[in-house]
Amino acid sequence: MKHDDLLKLARTRMAEAIEADRENRLAEMDDLEKLVGKHWPEDIRREREAENKPCLTMNRLPQFVRQVTGDIRRMNPAIKVIPADRGASKEVADIYEGLIRQIEYASNASRIYERAAEQAAASSIGWFRILNDYESDDSFLQELKIKGIRNPLSVYCDPAAELPTREDAGFIFITEQMPRTAFDKAYPGKSAADVDMDASTDGLEHWQENDKVVVAEYYWKEPVEREIVLLNDGSVIDAKDFVAPMPAIKRRKVKTHKVMWVKISGNDVLEGPQEQPCRHIPVVAVTGEEWHVGDRVHRSSVIRHAKDAQQMYNYWRSAQTEFAALQPKAPYLVTPAQIAGLETFWNQANQKNRPYLPYNPDPKTTGVPQRATPPISSQAMAEQTMLAGEDMKATTGIYDSALGNASNEKSGVAIRQRQMESDVSTSIYSDNMGEAIATAGRILIDMIPKVYDTQRVVRIMGDDDQEQMVEINGQMMQAGPDGMPVSMPVNDLTIGKYDIRVAVGPNYATRRQETAEGMLEFIRVVPGAASVTGDLIAKSMDWPDAEKFSERLKMALPPQFRDPDDMSPEEQQQMQQAMQQQAMQAQMQQAAQQTEMRKADAEAVEAEADAQKAQFEVMNEQLDLAAKNGQLNAAVSQLVQQEVARALSIMAAQQQQGRGPIF
Repeated sequence: MKHDDLLKLARTRMAEAIEADRENRLAEMDDLEKLVGKHWPEDIRREREAENKPCLTMNRLPQFVRQVTGDIRRMNPAIKVIPADRGASKEVADIYEGLIRQIEYASNASRIYERAAEQAAASSIGWFRILNDYESDDSFLQELKIKGIRNPLSVYCDPAAELPTREDAGFIFITEQMPRTAFDKAYPGKSAADVDMDASTDGLEHWQENDKVVVAEYYWKEPVEREIVLLNDGSVIDAKDFVAPMPAIKRRKVKTHKVMWVKISGNDVLEGPQEQPCRHIPVVAVTGEEWHVGDRVHRSSVIRHAKDAQQMYNYWRSAQTEFAALQPKAPYLVTPAQIAGLETFWNQANQKNRPYLPYNPDPKTTGVPQRATPPISSQAMAEQTMLAGEDMKATTGIYDSALGNASNEKSGVAIRQRQMESDVSTSIYSDNMGEAIATAGRILIDMIPKVYDTQRVVRIMGDDDQEQMVEINGQMMQAGPDGMPVSMPVNDLTIGKYDIRVAVGPNYATRRQETAEGMLEFIRVVPGAASVTGDLIAKSMDWPDAEKFSERLKMALPPQFRDPDDMSPEEQQQMQQAMQQQAMQAQMQQAAQQTEMRKADAEAVEAEADAQKAQFEVMNEQLDLAAKNGQLNAAVSQLVQQEVARALSIMAAQQQQGRGPIF
C-alpha cells in the first residue's frame, strides 16, 4: 500500500472510530471527572460561592471502584499452557508456561492487568498491549513485553469489533500528543498535522493546526491468501515450504490476514509499515458492562448510574452545613433606641466573641435585647441525605456489608449472603479481566515461536517463583532405526500447537501458607507422621532458612523415604545394596515358607495313607468274619456304603477350605 493511500485510509478509519464511540467517550470522561471529585457544575458552583454558600464534595464514588478492584486483585489469574495437537508435548508446554510467567514477571504484568481492570471499573474500558523488542542495546535477540496504556481515551478501536477483548478488531489506533519541538526532534524532516485539543476525542476529531502534534500507532489486519498442503503423515505445511518429493494428499487455498503496524502523523508516515509476528492485533481491552441498543454499543462503569445520587448527596450535605452554620447567627430583636450609638458593637455581634454587648434602656419597652428563635433543623434534609447514600449503593449493587460497614444483617450467614450478592452484581468486571488475560495468553502463544525462533537459552519461572535457565530450539544427535545418527529437536517451540487456560486462585505465597497450616493440623491429628514428613513441613514455612532446615531434615529420613536424586553416589549404592539384601531375605523367607508348606502336605498325605491302611486291615478282618458266618454279601454292601459316605464328606470339607481332594 502506498503511503498516501495508507494515510487516507487511516484518517477515514479514525473518523469512523471517533464518531461511533463519541457518546461512550463523553460518558467515560465524565465518569473520571466525577471520580476525582468534580461534582458541581461550574455555573452552580460560581453562583453559590458568590452568595457565600458552601459547595461541599463528599466523594463516596472511589470506595465502590476500590471494592470491585479489590475483588479483582484477589483473583491472581495464571496462564496455563496445554498441548493442542500430536506434535505438541507436555515438556514444551511447561517451557511455554514458564516463559510466559517470566515475561509477566519482568513486565510487572499483574499491576498492568489490575490497572486496566481499574480503568474498566472507573470509566468502562481499559487497555494493555504486548510488544516485541530487542533484549538490550547490544543484542540481536528479541523478547516479548507486556505494557500498560495509561490513558484509555488514547485508544481508538474498530467499531465493528464485538468481543469484549476487541481481539476481532480490524484496526486499532494508539495515539500520543507531542509538543511540536519534541516532534521535530524525534522525527526530523517529517510533516505533521496540528490538531485542536478536544477532551472528548483527544484532539483527533479534526486534523488542523494547533500547538500539539498527534502521533498514532496504527495496527490493522491486511487480507492475504495462501495455499496449504496436507501430507501423508497428517501434517499441514505452507505451499511455499513444499518440496516435490514430499507425498502430498490435498491442497487448498486459505483466506487469512496478517497484522501490520505503522506510526503516522496526520500527514506523514513516521515509522514502518512492519508486519507483526501474530495473528491478532496485540492490543487487549478490559471492558465493563456493555449493552447493545440497536446498532450502537453503550458501555458502563461501576459508578455510571451513581453519579446523580452522589451529586444529590453533596447538595443536601451542603444544605445541612449551611443550615447548621446559621444556628448561632440568629438575629437579635432590638429597638433603635437600645442600640443608638452602639451600632459598632451590635454589627459585629455575630462575628466576634465579645464578653458583653452594651445597650441603652428604652422606656418604651420593658425587655432587653434578645435573639430570635433559630430555625428548626429540617428532618427532610436528613432523609434526603440518607436516601442519596442508599441510592449510590443500589445503583452500584454494593451494600454496607461488602464495604465493611455495619448493616442490619446480624448472623455470619446473612452477612456472607449480602457480600455474595454484591460480588455477583459486579462479577462482570472480574470475568472480563479473566477473558482479557486469556486473550493475552493466546497472543503470547502465537508470538513466542516467531520471536523466540533461534537456538538460545532463556530464563523461565515455575509456579513456585523459582527461576531456571533452559535451552530452546536445540538439536541432539540420536541413532536412527538403521543405526545412523539422526538430528532430533530439543525443546523446539516451533513444533506443535498449544492452547491456554486461565486458572484463578490464591497466589503461590498464599497457597504455601495454607499448605503449611494444613500440614501442621494433620500432624496434630496423626503425630506419627511428623517423623517422615518434617522436611516437607519445613519447606512450606516462610522462614529465612526454611530451605536449609528442610534439607537437614531430609538427610535424616530413612532411605526408603528419600528421593534418589537427592542422594550422593555412595548413598545410592548403599541404598541399592540394602534393597538387594532385603529382596534376598524376602526370597529366602518365601522359600522357607514353601518348604514348610510342602513338608506339611507330605505329612498330611502320609497320615492319610496310614489311616487308610489301618482301615483296610479292619475291613479285611470284618470280611473274613462275615465269610465264616455266611454274611459276606451283606458285609460288602455295608462297607461300600460307608466308604462312599466318608469320601463325600471329605470332598465337601476340602471344597469349603478351597483345596482339592487328596487321593
